[in-house]
Amino acid sequence: MMSRHLFVSSLTIVALFNAISAFQRPTASLPLIRKHSFPPLPRIHSPHLTVCFAGENETDTNVSDEKAKASDSSKRQMLKFAVPALGIYLMQPLLSNIDNSFVGRTVGSAGLAALSPATLCIDQALYLFSFLSRATTGLASRAYASNASDGAGSVEAARDAASPALTVSLVCGAALTLIYAFRTPTLLQMLNVDPLLRTSATSYIHWRGATAWAAMAQNVCLSLFMVTRDVITPLKIISCAAVVNVIGDALFCVRPIRGGCGGAAAATTCATLISSFWMVAALRKKQLLPGLRIPKKSELASLGEFTGPLLAITLTRMAGFLNMQRRAMTLGVTALAGYQLSMNLLIFFILFGEPLSQLGQTKLPGLIEDGNAKEAMATLKSILLLSVFAAVGVGAAACLTAFLGPGLFSSDLGVQAVAKGAAPMLFLAVAMTIMGIAIDGAMMASRDFGFMLGTGIVSFFVQAKLLKYCGSVQAILATFAVRLGSYTLFSIIRAFATNLRIRKTAKQTR
Repeated sequence: MMSRHLFVSSLTIVALFNAISAFQRPTASLPLIRKHSFPPLPRIHSPHLTVCFAGENETDTNVSDEKAKASDSSKRQMLKFAVPALGIYLMQPLLSNIDNSFVGRTVGSAGLAALSPATLCIDQALYLFSFLSRATTGLASRAYASNASDGAGSVEAARDAASPALTVSLVCGAALTLIYAFRTPTLLQMLNVDPLLRTSATSYIHWRGATAWAAMAQNVCLSLFMVTRDVITPLKIISCAAVVNVIGDALFCVRPIRGGCGGAAAATTCATLISSFWMVAALRKKQLLPGLRIPKKSELASLGEFTGPLLAITLTRMAGFLNMQRRAMTLGVTALAGYQLSMNLLIFFILFGEPLSQLGQTKLPGLIEDGNAKEAMATLKSILLLSVFAAVGVGAAACLTAFLGPGLFSSDLGVQAVAKGAAPMLFLAVAMTIMGIAIDGAMMASRDFGFMLGTGIVSFFVQAKLLKYCGSVQAILATFAVRLGSYTLFSIIRAFATNLRIRKTAKQTR
C-alpha cells in the first residue's frame, strides 16, 4: 500500500513537470539566412509586383528570434523556480500525512480523530499569521527589485525590509507558545471536542505549540530565500528536516516509545527546531539575515499596508475552515476521522499551486510598479495556463489517492469508506483551489486587497449557509469547492478587466 501511494504521488509530480515543460517548449522556427558581406539589394518596384530580398528583412527576423529566445528563457527561469519551490511547500503536508499514517496505524481511528481538532488549533493559528510571511514577500521583493544594480537585486535592501516582519513573528510566536502551554484545555472546550479525545489532542498541541515561535520565524526566513530566487538552499534544509521527522515518527510512535499523537508531535518539533536554526545559519552566511530590533513608525506603517488587509483576508479564510471543522464534528467519530484524512490530502495536494502564487508575488510587483502592462499580463497568462494543467493533473491524483490509498492512513474500514466517498469532491476542491492560489499571488502583487477581502467575505457567508445542509464529508468538501471556485472566477475577471491595477499601483509607489 505504501508503494501504491508513492507511485501515485510520483505520477503527480511527473505529470506536472511534463505539463510545464510542454507549455514552455519553443515552436520550430525557419532557419535564418546567413548575412552577406555585400550591402542588401534594393526593392524592385513594379506596378504589379513588389519583391523584398532576404537581406532587408534579416534584422526583423533577428529581432523576432531574440524575443522568442527571451520568452523561452523567461519560462525556463519560471520552471527552475517553480519545481524546487514545489518540493518546499509539499514537504510539510507530506509530513502531516506521514504523522497521520503512524498515528492511524498505532492508535487507530480515535487517534486520527484526535488529530483533527489538534491540528486545527496548531496549523490554523500558524496559517492565521501567514500574513507576516506574505507581507515579507511583498515588501522585500519590491525593495530587492527597486534597489537593483548590475542586473542583481539589493541584498541589503531586502534584508532591512524583512527585519520588522521577523521581529513581529518572533513576538507573536512566543505569545502563541504561552497560550498553548496554559490555555489548551480551554481551546479544546471551546471547540466542543469529545472528552475521550482531549488527552491525545492536548499532548499533540503541547509539543507542537512549544515551537510555534520557531515555525513562524522560519516562514519569514523562507520568504527571504524566495525573494532572492534561492529555492535550492531551503529545499535542502527542509528535505533533511523531513528525514529527521520520519525517523522521529518511527522512534516515538512505533518503538521504542509508543507515544501516539504526542510522539508524532515530538518528531515534528525536533524537525522544526533543526530546520529553523539551519535556515538562520544559511541566511547569515548569505548576509541576508535580518536584524532583530524595534520597528520604526515608518516600517510599521509599511508593514501595516500589507498585514492589515492580509490579516483580515486570512481571518475570513480561517473562519471558513473552522465552520467546516465544526460541521464535521457533528457527524460522529468515524466520519470525523475520514474528514481529517480527506483534509490532509486536500492540504497536501493544493500546495502544488503555491509555487505559481510565489511566481506572481515575486515577478509581478516590479513589472506593475514600472507600468509594464504588456509583460505583466503576459506573465499572468503564463501562470494561469500552468495552473490549469496543474489543477487537472493534481486534482486527478488527489482523487486517486483518496480512492485507492486510504488504507495507508487507517485500517478502519469505515474511515476508508468515508475517504473513498469523498474522492470525487476532493478532485473538484483541489482543482479549484490550485487555480485560486495561482490568481491569489497576482492579486497580492497588485495590492488589490479590498477586492480580495470583499469577495472572501461574500463567499464565506455563502459557504456558511450551505454547510447547514451538509450531512456528509463529501458535501462539506463541495461547499469548499464552491467557495474557492467563485473566488477564482471573479478574481480572474477582475485581474484582466483592470490590467492588475497597474496604473494605480504605479502611482501609489512613486
